[in-house]
Amino acid sequence: MLDASIVTVALPDIQHHLGFSASGVQAVVTAYNVAFGGALILGGRVGDLFGRRRLFVLGMVGFALSSLLCGLSVDAAMLVTCRVLQGLSAAAIAPTALALLADAFPEGAARARAMSRFGIATVLGFVGGLVFSGLLVDSFGWQSVFYVTVPVGALMAVLVPRLVAPSPVAARRGRLDVLGAVLITVGVALVVVAPTRASAQGWTSPQCVVPLAAGLGVLALFVVVEHRHPDPLVRLGLFRSGLLRAANVVTLASGLLSGSAYLLVTLYLQEVMGRTPVQAGLIVAPIGLVNVIWGVFLGRLIPRIGLAASLAGAPVCAGLLVALVASQVAVAQNLVLFGLALFPMGMATLATTVSSTIAATAGVTPREQGLAAGVRQTSFQLGIALGVAVLLSLASSRTSALEGKGIAHVQALTAGYRTAMYVLAALVIAAGVVTFAEVRNHSRALAST
Repeated sequence: MLDASIVTVALPDIQHHLGFSASGVQAVVTAYNVAFGGALILGGRVGDLFGRRRLFVLGMVGFALSSLLCGLSVDAAMLVTCRVLQGLSAAAIAPTALALLADAFPEGAARARAMSRFGIATVLGFVGGLVFSGLLVDSFGWQSVFYVTVPVGALMAVLVPRLVAPSPVAARRGRLDVLGAVLITVGVALVVVAPTRASAQGWTSPQCVVPLAAGLGVLALFVVVEHRHPDPLVRLGLFRSGLLRAANVVTLASGLLSGSAYLLVTLYLQEVMGRTPVQAGLIVAPIGLVNVIWGVFLGRLIPRIGLAASLAGAPVCAGLLVALVASQVAVAQNLVLFGLALFPMGMATLATTVSSTIAATAGVTPREQGLAAGVRQTSFQLGIALGVAVLLSLASSRTSALEGKGIAHVQALTAGYRTAMYVLAALVIAAGVVTFAEVRNHSRALAST
């Protein structure tokens, strides 16, 4: 997750040193996100079939090597290729990490505490990239944003075989559903890439509409193929669980929150309040420290409140608190008061992520934990991609419309960010309402059986 966000501030330096065009440099971000998001379900399912610990270690080795090669890149083509390899390696790591935790901890309070740590890592990884990227680039150059993950990957590849028990593999593997693997990877990748094109070309442009339509078509074909396959890559019956569907709705919302809320805040601090990337990062950084402590309590609090109540209540609270922060977005703002408003928003965002992480593996059989984890991670990544594309486009459109009416640039920019945050708040609250209905129907179904 750190690598999904850390290169943002480094893009101008990368463009200058490696000869990217002004629009082409965005491929450094897109290549990683598309490869990562597209292969997550495949990565989770391959771990189920052939061993999660084995795939996790291979993914870590691949991630460390591809990160090193990214930093050593001498031209644009090499960097984009290595970013694809990074994304594919990350797609092996993320779902198998979550599934290994589900293997190691029985469902209940122990797993809730473990999943809360995973949720902390997910949020802090993405936000940490936004916070520390400016400091790294200013101090050590653009290569440092890639080198920083190399020792982590190498260390995990050495320690995990010694500290983590091997996971169970499917008793009857059958043949790998190659066609299903290709279809799900290509379909999700196309759906993920569409919003990134929309942010630059517009939502009605062929660059957005064509991959989105093609992706949805490929996913529809995937469903047909899996329904008829004797040994499918993805058992479609898994999605009959109301709790799992609700978990992924909230996961989508947590991706929206983690990817967009902090990005909008850091952009507001830089472009309206005149802070440097490093200063903006230092303003946001204390939220992460508080969330580490808060996350420890969440692991114990959620089982007491009840998973269903937490799953529906957390996004509603998060949405209301995003709206509170949005109300504080102004041209002349006291940064102390603004920073204080960020703390409860960050805590609610983490609660949303942790609740959805726990629910994503609840009630899933051990042989399908990787699949459930892959679906969860895909929902989160899709939430990030959609949130960044939709909300930044909305902020830009609102700013342009107000400037067209003669409003000063700074005031129009402020109104654009405020509007985007209010829309984010509404979307997250809507996810909570939908989840409440889904969880209630799930509870009724369980009571009747």
